[in-house]
Amino acid sequence: MRNPVRPVAAAALAVALTATACSGDSTDDNPPASATSSSAKASESAAPEVVTKATLGKVTGKLPKKEGAHLKEAIGSVVDAWFDAAFTAGDYPRGDFHDAFPGFTTGARQEAVHDRKLMSNADIGKHIDSVEASKRRVRIDVLAVRRKPVGVTARVVLDFATTGKVEKHLEVKGRLFLTRNDDGWRVFGYDMTKGGAR
Repeated sequence: MRNPVRPVAAAALAVALTATACSGDSTDDNPPASATSSSAKASESAAPEVVTKATLGKVTGKLPKKEGAHLKEAIGSVVDAWFDAAFTAGDYPRGDFHDAFPGFTTGARQEAVHDRKLMSNADIGKHIDSVEASKRRVRIDVLAVRRKPVGVTARVVLDFATTGKVEKHLEVKGRLFLTRNDDGWRVFGYDMTKGGAR
C-alpha cells in the first residue's frame, strides 16, 4: 500500500533530490566467557540493540563536510524519534499511537494520524507483545544553498519482527521530506510503504 503526502514544497524537493536505495545489517554481541549460567542465558536471549545508520546521499549544491556531519546527526535524531515512537519503543500491547509522530509539522502529523496504520503499528499494536528491530537506515539527500542545507529527502528503511498474537517480519520504507524551522528539522511530507520484509 502506498500513501503519498505531497505538499507543493515536497514536489519541488522531490525533483531536486534523488538517491540510490539503502540497505544494512545488524551485529551480534557474545556474552563474556565468565558469565554465570543465568546471566549467559539472559545475554543469549536479549537481542543486541540495532542503531540507526545515517549516511549522506546526493548533495545538490555545496555542503561543507562539517555541515554534513551535523546534518546526519540532526536528521538521524528526527528519524529515530519517529521509529521509536511509532514502531519499536513503548509498551505493547497498546492501541494509542496519537503521540507517534514527534518531529512532524502540524499538517504532516494530522496526515500521519489519518494514515496511522501505515505510519505506525496502530494496525497491530493491540495484538503484539514486543517489537525487535533488525535494520534501521536513513540515507539523506540534501539541497544546499550558500553552503547551508535548506531541504532534505530522507530515504528510510526500518525492518522489525513482532511477537504475540501477531508474529510478523515487517519493513517500513520510503521517503520523508524535511525542512528546517526555528524548532530544527521537521517532517512536512512523506511517501511511505509498509509490508512484509524480504
